[in-house]
Amino acid sequence: MRTILLAVLFLIPIFSLAQKQPALSLGEVPQIRLPELDNEALKAKEKERRQTGAIPAFAETHPTNISPEAHGIWTYAKSGTATWRLRIYSKGAKSLNFGFTQYFMPEGGELLLYTPDRKVVKGPFSVSENNSDKQLWTPIVAGEEVVLEVQLPLEKKEELELHLSAVNHDFMGFESLLSQRCNLDVNCGTEDGWDIINPYRDIIKSVGLYSLNGRLSCTGFLVNNARQDCTPYYMTAAHCGVTARNAASLVVYWNFENSTCRPVNSALSGQNGDGNLEQFNTGARLIADNGASDMTLLQLNTPVADSVGAFYAGWNNSPMAPDTVISIHHPSTDEKRISFSYQKTAIGRREGIVEETGQFIIVPNWDVGTTEGGSSGGPLFNTAGEVVGQLFGGLASCNNPEFDSYGRIFNSWEGNETPDTRLKDWLDPEGLGLTRLKGMYKTDCDRQIRPSVFQELICA
Repeated sequence: MRTILLAVLFLIPIFSLAQKQPALSLGEVPQIRLPELDNEALKAKEKERRQTGAIPAFAETHPTNISPEAHGIWTYAKSGTATWRLRIYSKGAKSLNFGFTQYFMPEGGELLLYTPDRKVVKGPFSVSENNSDKQLWTPIVAGEEVVLEVQLPLEKKEELELHLSAVNHDFMGFESLLSQRCNLDVNCGTEDGWDIINPYRDIIKSVGLYSLNGRLSCTGFLVNNARQDCTPYYMTAAHCGVTARNAASLVVYWNFENSTCRPVNSALSGQNGDGNLEQFNTGARLIADNGASDMTLLQLNTPVADSVGAFYAGWNNSPMAPDTVISIHHPSTDEKRISFSYQKTAIGRREGIVEETGQFIIVPNWDVGTTEGGSSGGPLFNTAGEVVGQLFGGLASCNNPEFDSYGRIFNSWEGNETPDTRLKDWLDPEGLGLTRLKGMYKTDCDRQIRPSVFQELICA
């Protein structure tokens, strides 16, 4: 008892000091300055890289080894809250994003990311982001300096696991990259002379831009399954490089759209839009992929928030090549655009060669809009608003009315006849033999499996 009493008396002054520690000004928070990068040299290198058809990159990674045990500063409040803060600075960065390869947040704790003036705040990231990979990859925060802050109950401090392995320096300007002028904004409508978009308002809400490893970018989309339970299945192209090892680094941005209709082929259409990246999901796991049909199916780690207004796209696994098709995508990681082709499509190979046994749908050219780097993985819809493929690539551009090729849902459905290489086990899990499925909004999800509902799901 004497030993215990002495130990308690020894700890009391330390704890009391911690409780009374005044809040620090931002200038007193330690700062880590990362090695300076040459944005212009990186841009030039990236321009050459994109000529090869590579997935667009917007950031360069600074490998780091940062943790609250060795960096930053802890402060303590009388309320019993412990706060850790650290400033990260990378000169010239257009934005920063962070890869925590060890992340476990105790109950009651949260992580915030914010600019020094607090005009931009991302988070809080909390226990909701805990996952089996124990990783957290964050959305971008504009600017060259970001403050990391953790707040949690003092008694939970030892449970925190946080290790920052990657700081990604945006040298391109992820929010301000420009697509070509011939592209059409998804928010155009009848009043702008584009009433052809109106029937496709639902499917527009299924598409989201994403970053991978904090560096690369592609397009993907939410897809419905026959249980209509809004499992957050998210499809993209296999060549975008999502694997079981890096799926945790996926950050999907929703509703990144220009608020108005920029006239097609105008200077305004080729300039920066006003879309924002405030709505996002972080982290996923690989469900199935098939390189032959360029398909990757993921499941997001967390549900899509109701505020997103997300739509889970329906699909069609018919072998027929559709006539008119619609593509929704993020060209050059710009705000969301929509393209139309009124030409008869064909079955063929990814190189655009027509071939009956091919695993791709060939769109001969676009009558409205085009696709660009960053559009990869974007869905191809028939006129019923059903997904029939996802973009591999092609020669199309505003100045080149050439083909694009899309991996076929038809071929991805059976894949290599194993669950990890095909879609049917996930999109028709009850084995109903559906060939078509309607899409649905998240807010309309029916989480009860009712046999009578399946008849409603089959498109007439």
